[in-house]
Amino acid sequence: MNRSDATECSVPTRRRHPLDLFTSGFAGLVVRPVSSAYARLLLCLWGARVGRGLQVMGRIRMRLLGTLTVGDWVHIRSGYANYVGGHQPMAIWICSGGHVTIGDRCRLSNTTVVCKAEVAILPETLIGGGSRIYDTDFHQLDPLDRLSNTGPVASAPIRIGPRAFLGGHVTVLKGVTIGEGAVIGAGSIVTRDVPAFEVWAGVPARLIRVLPPPSSGRTLLQNDSASGQGV
Repeated sequence: MNRSDATECSVPTRRRHPLDLFTSGFAGLVVRPVSSAYARLLLCLWGARVGRGLQVMGRIRMRLLGTLTVGDWVHIRSGYANYVGGHQPMAIWICSGGHVTIGDRCRLSNTTVVCKAEVAILPETLIGGGSRIYDTDFHQLDPLDRLSNTGPVASAPIRIGPRAFLGGHVTVLKGVTIGEGAVIGAGSIVTRDVPAFEVWAGVPARLIRVLPPPSSGRTLLQNDSASGQGV
């Protein structure tokens, strides 16, 4: 490949927001308290209920016409605070009448949540960068209704966890329940319920293996001493 070929094949670099330069390393340790306080202020102004110890790196896009409840010690990484899915910030869009719950000690990175009915992310659940959670079809199935934007749009509640793990770029569609301790492989599209302690992956996601439940002698995260690392 000659120099001209290399130039033609080069991928343009996305221009980063100046704030994104301060979301990792030593600078991140300094900026995190400010970013977290700012996120808490915005969430409260939108009417959200926010627990203790919220940690946020980066900016969150929000449109809250419904209700949002955030538990204690929730960690959120948005934008280049996590390079996985870093081209898109954390985004929460709740329609009128919708409700989103993010349970205690959950960790989310660059996740898009669109809620028309209900999305419940239960405690100690990890959601990887670039994942999407949609409890609605967005548009009508009938083509004439869709073009005129008339008629009902299907939606159904989503429930994830507790202690579930979604890899990067997972999509969860309406009406799905992902059970306790379940693991969803990166890039999967989840269209049906996933039982507890199972690994699912693929498009659409299917059973890969069954996991043993954690032994009774093992303790789970209990307080703010949990690591601040994103997923």
